[in-house]
Amino acid sequence: MRQPKSSGAAQPRRAFYSTYFTLYVRAASTKKQELRLAFGARTGTAVVRNRAKRIAREAFRSGCYQLPDSTEFLISAKRGIATLSRRDMREQIDDLFEQARGFFNLRSARPRQSERC
Repeated sequence: MRQPKSSGAAQPRRAFYSTYFTLYVRAASTKKQELRLAFGARTGTAVVRNRAKRIAREAFRSGCYQLPDSTEFLISAKRGIATLSRRDMREQIDDLFEQARGFFNLRSARPRQSERC
């Protein structure tokens, strides 16, 4: 069975890795940036997964103006994130977004005043 063209399943994507997280980047079907989170049950308890999701959203919102529009970001976690402190989680996720920014050759971007990410 073929997938519809709008699903984006066949679009190429780029992956960036850290010890406990993976960031996938691909072109979005809309003009807005999108953040998707994939944290399976094997990554830890609900408390740990929710903390990691909260930190990931915060990191995305604080630096989304430095990333290109029309881009979809997917963050997935690996096993063992329960051993990380909040600071370590934030540093690893920030490093992933920094790698993505370097991939798009975006050095210094000015914040968009008219719109929120």
